[in-house]
Amino acid sequence: MNRNGLILLQAFGALSILAYPAVLIANIMTISAPGRPSTSWLPWVLLSFYPLVWIGLYVFAWLAMARGAVGLAFGLSSIPALACLLVMGIYLFSWIGFGLGMMGIGPGGLHVQTYPKRNPLLDSISPAGRDLEPPPASATSVEQVLGDIDRNPGLVNASTASQGSILNVALGYLSISLDGTIHGDIQLQQDRIRVVRALVAHGAHLNPDEATDLRKTWVLRRALYDGPVRTAVENPLVWRIVTYAGASSEPFHPLTDGLPPRPDGRLPFVLEEDEIPLLNRPTRLHGTPLYAALLVDARDVGKVIIKTGGRLSAEEEHDPAAAAALENLFHGNGDLRLAYTNPNPR
Repeated sequence: MNRNGLILLQAFGALSILAYPAVLIANIMTISAPGRPSTSWLPWVLLSFYPLVWIGLYVFAWLAMARGAVGLAFGLSSIPALACLLVMGIYLFSWIGFGLGMMGIGPGGLHVQTYPKRNPLLDSISPAGRDLEPPPASATSVEQVLGDIDRNPGLVNASTASQGSILNVALGYLSISLDGTIHGDIQLQQDRIRVVRALVAHGAHLNPDEATDLRKTWVLRRALYDGPVRTAVENPLVWRIVTYAGASSEPFHPLTDGLPPRPDGRLPFVLEEDEIPLLNRPTRLHGTPLYAALLVDARDVGKVIIKTGGRLSAEEEHDPAAAAALENLFHGNGDLRLAYTNPNPR
């Protein structure tokens, strides 16, 4: 009877050897990990010789059984069996914890936990759900979207991995050029601007990554901007920078005539003397001349502006998107950074 019991106990303990290949691989990777001191290898080296330990335990168990030491025999054979029970307990506890988490069992007792299939605001705003169609359907559609926003204020800052923030999705459906012109069906675009404004009014904002995208943040500024675009009146230099970068069909400045063309075919940007006083005058929509150069990604213009004394306004310097664009302009150009930080560049 004792022999059969010992055989069964050892057979159960033998299951522990099934996990040995995975354990051996893990041990080798741990020992060979860079930076690990050799003094920490001993436990892993000993664990790698577990099959020899397992065989030794079983051999000594049968020797003890032959001498009549039944308790010792069962005790030695119980070590591999306990190892099996420990592994099984760990797996069982892990699966139970996973199952309870899915069911919503935690501190406070049993509760129902559901996961939304999709943010309903995305279905409202996205053309894949209910697009804001051109008139006459747009009036009905935009009111439905605005109603959805009112009913779901807690979802206005939900983000998805593929589309980003809700506000980012809404901005993506606007058609606005960098000179501020709204393109396409005007009523449709105005409806979509109303959606953007409603989201902002309910506290929506771009996520941290989107907030460092200057063009995205500027489109948001344009969507919130009221009245006609008066950049050309507020600061003709800013307007020339915007048009220079290809945001409109305005011709390039006459002072560039006779200068060698740039590699992209554009003539070099040159400042007039009477434009120097305009270097740090901001505009409502396009900001300062340097902000405008960063916005339209005219690096050559930005360099000219900085070397002539142009700077971002204090407000623009605190704008994460403008600061990121300026840092990108400085990248690999220490002299330009020095020129910007020098209060008396001329």
